Amino acid sequence: MDNSLTPETKNAVIEEALHTYPIAPMPRQVTGDVMARIRTIPAPRPFHFTWNDLVLALILSICMGALWFSLDHLPPLLVAQIRKESILLYQHVLVNIRWLLPVLFFGLAAFLSGLTIPYLRRELLK
Repeated sequence: MDNSLTPETKNAVIEEALHTYPIAPMPRQVTGDVMARIRTIPAPRPFHFTWNDLVLALILSICMGALWFSLDHLPPLLVAQIRKESILLYQHVLVNIRWLLPVLFFGLAAFLSGLTIPYLRRELLK
């Protein structure tokens, strides 16, 4: 079978058929089904603690207690070493602030602009 229609004429024939095809009336049941799926705003539930809340609070309090206990009972030489390193870090930041601030700000700007990519993709797909 010889098909002499080009893709453009095929598309034109399909578009012509779609525009001239009679539109069927909408069934009455469609509106009822759609309205049945629309949910009303539920009343706010009263707040209550669950087991997940209790377990999360317990784990966080144990971690904070362990951190406080370990920092409170460090050997004096280790405390002096930490103090010395913190002073050196502060001086390092003061010396390198001329290039450190632009790097931090441009890095933050790049991170925040990267966060907009999923939003832009969602807007383009609409």
